[in-house]
Amino acid sequence: MLLQNRIALITGGAMGIGKAIAEDMAKEGAKVVIADISEEAGAKAVESIKQAGGEAYFVKCNVIDFEGLKSAAAEVANKIGEVDILVVNAGISIKKPIEEVDEALWDKVIDINLKGSFLTVKAFLDQIKASQYGKIVVISSGSALTGTGGGIHYAASKAGQNAMVLNMAKELGPLGINVNAIAPRVIQTEILDHLYPDEASRKELLKKIPIRRIGQPEDIAYLASFLASDKASYINGQIILLDGGRTYQ
Repeated sequence: MLLQNRIALITGGAMGIGKAIAEDMAKEGAKVVIADISEEAGAKAVESIKQAGGEAYFVKCNVIDFEGLKSAAAEVANKIGEVDILVVNAGISIKKPIEEVDEALWDKVIDINLKGSFLTVKAFLDQIKASQYGKIVVISSGSALTGTGGGIHYAASKAGQNAMVLNMAKELGPLGINVNAIAPRVIQTEILDHLYPDEASRKELLKKIPIRRIGQPEDIAYLASFLASDKASYINGQIILLDGGRTYQ
């Protein structure tokens, strides 16, 4: 297994892409910590992983609450062990045209997606630095490269994440820490169901994807597990576009 005896923490790990990452990392042998604001969804995700034979724990945290993140980090270290793998996944998307993006919405998306990523890394950085194995995987978005998707506020937050990854890769690389980002585009989630609600719109979407299928959360999970493994030890500072070939066809 790729991640045997590792401890992996996934923010926003209770649902969607984060849950898929947690499930796959558990299958690869990691002790998985689901860090999420929802206790109910987190408990369900932990139980699902345990029923599949994996080892999982839940810790409640809000990524824009730095003191809460530090408390969560201390709880994980005391009860489970220090984190080797940090998956920065928690985020939101509220699609609006620029005319409808007010200051409050801009601040909300930037705070959760970008500032939350920074605070998460800060809270767990000592553990990652102390590890002889540290890996950080950021779930960004193809929107940072195309400007499309969730709107100006979302694209800006994801572009900021990408810049963080480039900086961290340079600063933390000499310490033996690999930092990379996954930039998905069309992935089957509740958001996609809202954007493409009928068969006709889905058919038009599929015409734009050379591989002719919509990405699944598991597609992101498989890449995240690989980037968190020894097999990716020479991959650092990369923004990996995961889009079925759509963007640069």
